[in-house]
Amino acid sequence: MSKFLKGLFFVFMAATAQSQMSHEVLLLVNKNSQPSLLAANTFASLRMIPKQNMIHLDIPESASGGTATVTPEEFTHLIWEPANAIARERGIDHQILAWIYSVDFPIRVMTDPYDRKQMSVGGMTFVRNKPPGLSLVEEGKYLSKLFAGPNERIKISLPSLSLAMHRDGLGMDAKVPPEAAYLQGGLRDRMPLPSMMLGYIGEQGTDIQTVIRTMLLGKKSDHLGQRKGIYFVTSDDVRSTCREWQYAPAVVELKQRGVEAVVSTNFPAGAENVMGLLCGTETVDIASIKSFAPGAMAEHLTSWSAEFQKNQTKTTEWLAAGATGSAGTVVEPYSNPNKFPSARFYLHYASGCNMLESFYQSIACPLQSLLLGDPLAKPYAPALSVGVLGSTHPESDFTYLAQVSSRLQNVQFICSFLLDGKEVQPPSDDPNFFLRIANLSDGYHELRAVARIKHLVQFSAMAEKSITINRMGRSLSILPDASKLGKYEHGIRVKVAGMELPEKLSLVCGEQMLDEKPYTHDTELVLDQLIIGEGPNRIRVIATYADGMEVSSPPTSLAVKFSQ
Repeated sequence: MSKFLKGLFFVFMAATAQSQMSHEVLLLVNKNSQPSLLAANTFASLRMIPKQNMIHLDIPESASGGTATVTPEEFTHLIWEPANAIARERGIDHQILAWIYSVDFPIRVMTDPYDRKQMSVGGMTFVRNKPPGLSLVEEGKYLSKLFAGPNERIKISLPSLSLAMHRDGLGMDAKVPPEAAYLQGGLRDRMPLPSMMLGYIGEQGTDIQTVIRTMLLGKKSDHLGQRKGIYFVTSDDVRSTCREWQYAPAVVELKQRGVEAVVSTNFPAGAENVMGLLCGTETVDIASIKSFAPGAMAEHLTSWSAEFQKNQTKTTEWLAAGATGSAGTVVEPYSNPNKFPSARFYLHYASGCNMLESFYQSIACPLQSLLLGDPLAKPYAPALSVGVLGSTHPESDFTYLAQVSSRLQNVQFICSFLLDGKEVQPPSDDPNFFLRIANLSDGYHELRAVARIKHLVQFSAMAEKSITINRMGRSLSILPDASKLGKYEHGIRVKVAGMELPEKLSLVCGEQMLDEKPYTHDTELVLDQLIIGEGPNRIRVIATYADGMEVSSPPTSLAVKFSQ
């Protein structure tokens, strides 16, 4: 076995994995940036994002470097149109609820020459590339359909919900206040598109190692549920006074959930395992905090925390110090609390929502926000366990069973199934999935079961099962010996079984086409590591036969690391 595959070859097990809504996010990657590839590959592996949900975009350095600003036309051409077109082409557009940007993307859209009317890339994504009146953006009077109150527009506090519940609704029999009647039927086609960015590594940002560490902290935080370590710090600064009214009610609500929060004029210097911190000040002595707990979110409501060419403490400094999430605005926002996370962020978090869901339910006007960190971190979500029971080599139609368990008492589960990354059975009470093998090509397939608890916050878990179909005697596998062709290139060969031979072979990583050649007994496909990038990866070879059937090999898992 060559040095390339030896040591990089590891078992990719279909073990139970708790990861909320991982098949419902689109992971956007800048294919021109090795850090972007590394961050995305790492996140996809940690959170089991289906490869079909990774979209590689052609983002030039001019769009991601410097001020990281694009025009609305550039956002449309570089990001919005290609990402949506690819999702539709892959047949996954209907299941996407949020976008996740890797690093090396633009952060600002110049929607107006006057910078205070400009929007963040996340804001433009949220409104689905249809900006509202820009005076509403500047003044913070645009009201997010996901905001759960209260503020001057919504006087009540709405319950914490998963994104799917916002979209699908609670049911027409649900008892909701008149102000929230839309929750019964759900937002449906009015559903906005929330997003987060895994990190920012541009000017005054962090390095890529910090981005990777943040993701690892996010994964580590799942289900830990720390019950203390949240601080609301007050002062005479207008950045603080503008949202102090939120703190006392949040402390009460958190206490009802068994989580302790403290309001104080003293910054928690020397504190350990800080789980959350909101303050309002131009500069913050973040280094005085001894440590952050995995899953922590900290934010300091200041004018230019995500405008990296200006002075003032940057939102990225919280991540560099060990927080798992933070927020800032990409332009001068005034001291407008509608543009920043409210104290109820931590209530949504404590209710089991993930980082992304908690941000969007706590920010009334997120159109200038840059949200950084692990969007799927969920420290307070209860753990579930799910397994898929059934044959790995079905010879005829077969029924698979999702077996779900939880320590929670008196709960009901709903299950959905995905086959090769596409949802083939929507959420229902039925834990069974009937597979018709006549509809499948020979070769390797993956069946994913997603189990959720029937609850306003849909705590979830998932598991995958590898399936091999052999109706027509066609199969192939990647040989373990790879040849060294160049510094980053390796030759990949396959073994083809069966009486029939394919017409061509294609080497793929997820949906990325790496090489394609006519089949011969000694065909060698070229794997260019620069295309797939560093980090955890999986490659497959697909054989195409004369009748059009595409037969996939089992995946080969490898970890790419470039020598320094």
